[in-house]
Order: sequence, then structure tokens, then C-alpha cells
Amino acid sequence: MAIKEPTLAAETKQTNYQINQECQTCLRLIPSGIINQQKNPIYLLEVYHQGQHLYTFETVSGRNYTQNRNRHQSGTEAPLPDGKYTISSRSIPGTIVEAGGRFIPVKAQFRTGRSALGIHYDPSYNKNNGEDGTSGCIGLTTRTNFETLRQFIETYRPQLLIVDIQ
Repeated sequence: MAIKEPTLAAETKQTNYQINQECQTCLRLIPSGIINQQKNPIYLLEVYHQGQHLYTFETVSGRNYTQNRNRHQSGTEAPLPDGKYTISSRSIPGTIVEAGGRFIPVKAQFRTGRSALGIHYDPSYNKNNGEDGTSGCIGLTTRTNFETLRQFIETYRPQLLIVDIQ
């Protein structure tokens, strides 16, 4: 698989976070400090393989008006809670249009009232249709970036997602 860095928006500033030993082949979600045109915070999904940083994807989680809701309570549409998650090695068909066709389930390794969380493409990203963002999942901003990530996950099977956005 050819590994190529997707282009980040010009206003995105890279932040150097220390990745510890547990994250050799993993994903990490961190804040970017920027918002999109719909006022939704952009989070960066960093992808590591064998300790090397391969990709950084722009993503959304939750919606602009759900960012301060309880992240552990079901139905809030808040971003997913901080912590460690296992990642499914296979994508499944999305059950709603806003899941962008395919869905990669993730499961919290801690107690939370949230379930049915995952990673998918957000087909309404930056559109003024009231659907920009997600109901708590990680939404990639382009279908191409989602497909790159899906192929990486199905090929290299990272076991860990670290969410550190709050």
C-alpha cells in the first residue's frame, strides 16, 4: 500500500504530541484549534504505523452546538469521550445516510453510556444543511481520506484509538 500524506487545510497547524510505547500502530484524535465554516471544531486524526506518523486527517466529532454536552451520556450527540478505544479491523455498511456508506466501529475500553461509536465519512461536512458534524462518531471530511484510512485499518489492523480532545 502506497502511503501518502493527505493535504491539510492551509490554516491547520501541526502540533507535536508525544506518542508513548503503547501506540506503535494506532490512531490518535487531538484538537486542532480551528473551526470550519459551520463553526464545528476540527479534530486531527493522526495515524501511526510501527511508531512512525503516516497521516493526519481533518475530522469532526459531534456538532458545533453539542461540544459541551455530557460526552458519556447516550443521545447527546456530543463528541466521543476521551480515552482508549479498540478499533474493528473491518468496516461495515452504514445504517444511515450521514454515515457516508461505510462505518468502522470503535469500542470504549472504559465505562461510558455511549455505544454505536465509530469512524465514517461525513457527507455533510461544511455544508449549510444542519447536518455538518456527527452524532458523536469521528467523521472524516472527504470520502477519499476515509477510503485511505479504511484501507490502512483493514491492512495493518491497528488495535488502539486514543481520544484526547477535551
